[in-house]
Amino acid sequence: MSPNVSIITPTANREAFLPAIARCVARQQVDWEWLVLDDSPQPSAFMRQLADTDPRVRYYWSKARMSIGAKRNFLVGESRGELIAHFDDDDHYAAHYLSGMVRLLRESGAQLMKLSTFWMYAPHTQFLGYMDLNARVGLHYVLKGKEVSTVTFHEKMQIGADFILFYGFAYVYRKALFDLARFDDVDLGEDESFIRRVVEAGQKVLAAEDTQASCLHLIHPASTSRCFSRHSLPVFLLPRLFPEYEGYPLPFEPGGEAVGPARV
Repeated sequence: MSPNVSIITPTANREAFLPAIARCVARQQVDWEWLVLDDSPQPSAFMRQLADTDPRVRYYWSKARMSIGAKRNFLVGESRGELIAHFDDDDHYAAHYLSGMVRLLRESGAQLMKLSTFWMYAPHTQFLGYMDLNARVGLHYVLKGKEVSTVTFHEKMQIGADFILFYGFAYVYRKALFDLARFDDVDLGEDESFIRRVVEAGQKVLAAEDTQASCLHLIHPASTSRCFSRHSLPVFLLPRLFPEYEGYPLPFEPGGEAVGPARV
């Protein structure tokens, strides 16, 4: 019997992140399968063992380098579910995340569901934030790697109206959309071109607020892009909002020794 939701995760060189995202997947309160495509220099021993012991998990390793867009296309093609959910390897998804997203998608009749507001955390700067993609003017925080700065948008310099479409770490959509749109073979912005094609094809897209602390977007030195936050929150709220969040895994030396504490 096919699962309801196929969770897809393209990854590379993030072995330390995989156990935490695997536990996020396992806690989801829907009928799921998890597909991971990895083009690291060596396959993940953790993922291979997990796939051997859990038939819901399928792990693919590619010796050849692949773009994130190409990985997404491959994983959707291999999926069995009616719905596709993006789980990025370095983000945190609460146990109730997918059940809520799937319910809203079905109730609205939308073809694609995403978040219009979301929580974020930058562990290296201890910045906890909340972004509202509908807020096109006003003070915003800019997070990139280990840096936090500010920018004030105004009527003559607004955040783009189409920002509401982006941030593909929280896309949930019907697999049937793949008859209309595919991901570009690129590493950055593949979600942007995909959702633009969905909108241009006249398909309904729903963007909903995350008022239930269901997803935490992580910004760290290895993040591929910067992120804006409309609000800054006291960091002591983090474990209250996301009690299952395990922390950011610091890198390991070649000999296996952790660099500093295990988590931040």
